[in-house]
Amino acid sequence: MGRILLVSYYWPPAGGAGVQRWLKLVKYLVRLGWKVTVYTPRLAEYPEYDESLLADVPSEVEILTHRIVEPFALYNKLVHRGRRSELSIGLVQENTRRSLLQRLLFWVRANVFVPDGRCLWIKPSVRFLRTWLREHPQDVVVTTGPPHSLHLIGRKLKRKLSIRWVADFRDPWLHIDYQQHLPLTTYTQKRLQRMERTVVEEADAVVVVSAGMQTDFADYSPRRILTIPNGYDTEDFPQLGVAWSRYPFRLVYAGAMNGDRNPELLWKALQILKDEKLITPDSFRVELVGRSDARVRESVRVSGLDDYVDFCKGIAHSAVPELLQGASMLLLCVNRAPGSKAILTGKLFEYLASERPIVVLGPCDGEAVRLVESLGVGRGFEDKDDSALVAYLRESLELARDGCLEVKATEAKKRYTREYQAGQFSALFNSML
Repeated sequence: MGRILLVSYYWPPAGGAGVQRWLKLVKYLVRLGWKVTVYTPRLAEYPEYDESLLADVPSEVEILTHRIVEPFALYNKLVHRGRRSELSIGLVQENTRRSLLQRLLFWVRANVFVPDGRCLWIKPSVRFLRTWLREHPQDVVVTTGPPHSLHLIGRKLKRKLSIRWVADFRDPWLHIDYQQHLPLTTYTQKRLQRMERTVVEEADAVVVVSAGMQTDFADYSPRRILTIPNGYDTEDFPQLGVAWSRYPFRLVYAGAMNGDRNPELLWKALQILKDEKLITPDSFRVELVGRSDARVRESVRVSGLDDYVDFCKGIAHSAVPELLQGASMLLLCVNRAPGSKAILTGKLFEYLASERPIVVLGPCDGEAVRLVESLGVGRGFEDKDDSALVAYLRESLELARDGCLEVKATEAKKRYTREYQAGQFSALFNSML
C-alpha cells in the first residue's frame, strides 16, 4: 500500500470520544498494509485520560510529537486552580454565572484564539512537519478535527508542499454544538466561515460523518466530499447475548451529559410512571456514566427523581462494552443545537454493537433517529412526545419483566464496523495515488 501521516490532537493516553475514530481506523489500516505515522502534541491539556486505549495502538505505528502551548492551561490555573474547566471540555454553558475575569477570558478564547484553543500549535507544527515531510515523503496526509486548527496545519502544508491531503471532520465547524454558547463577534464568525471554506475547497478530499454535514459543505463545491460515519470495533464486543439486567431496569447513558443534552422529556415521563406506581427506586435506575452538567443535576432534583438517577464517574473505554451489554436499555440524547438533525454521535454505534434497545431523544427527522428506527433497534422521541415515551417505557418494562426486551442484529450494521470503514478510507487513499 502506501504511507499515511495522520495529524491528530487526540491520541492515547487521551481518552473520550475524540480519540476513538482514528485510533480504531489506524488499527485496521495497518492490517490492510498501510504504513501509518501519527503526529500528535506532547504535554497536551487533554480533557480525559484513558491508559487502556494504548493497547489498541499497533506496534508498527510511528509516533511523532511536538510540544504544544495551550491557553486552557493558563485559564485553568488562573480561574479553576489547575482543574480542567468547562472551557476545555466543551461544557461551555455549565457555569452560567461567571466572574468578570472569567467573562473576559471567555471572550478572549472565542475571539482571539481562532479557530480554537489549539491554534498556537499551527505554526510550530507546520515548521516541524515541512522539514519532516521533505525527509520522509508520505503518500497522503490526513488531518482530523475538532480541534479544527489541525485542518489549518493541513492547508498550510498543502500550499507549501503540494501534498495529497484529506480533511476529516468528526464534528461540524461552524455548527458544532457548543458554538452557540461562545460570545463570537461578527468579525470572528466571518473569519471562521472563511477558514472552513478554504479548508473544504483546498483539500483533495473531505470526509464527514453524516449526510447532513455533507449537505452543509456542498455549497463549497470541493472536488470530493465523502460520508464515512463513526462506528464500532467488533473486537471490543467479542461476546454478544450476554446477560442484561431484568431487575432493576437499568436505563444507561454513557458519555458527557452537557446542558444541551439534558433529557427533560425523560424526567417528565419518569414522573408520570412514578405517580402511576409503575416504577420505584428499587425497580428502575437511570445511570448517567460520565461528567454531567450542573443543570442536569438540578433538573433531576426539581423533578423529584434523586432516588432514581445515579450520577456515575466516567469509566475506561475497555469497560464500556460490559456496561452497555448489561443495560436493560440505552439512552441517547441529541444536543439541542442548530445542526442537531445531522448529529450522529460516536456512542450511537457502540450502542448498536451492544445489541440492546436504544431510546433516542432528539429530532425525529434527524439522522440518529432515522438510523435507529431503520435498523429496528429502538425508537426516537421529540420534546413534545412525553405521552408516547411513557407508553414506550411501559411496554419496555413489561417486556423486561418477561425477559423479552431484545433486539436482533442485522446485516446492515456491518456497514458501521471500524474494519469496514478502514476499507473505505483505504479505497479513497488508493484513488488518490
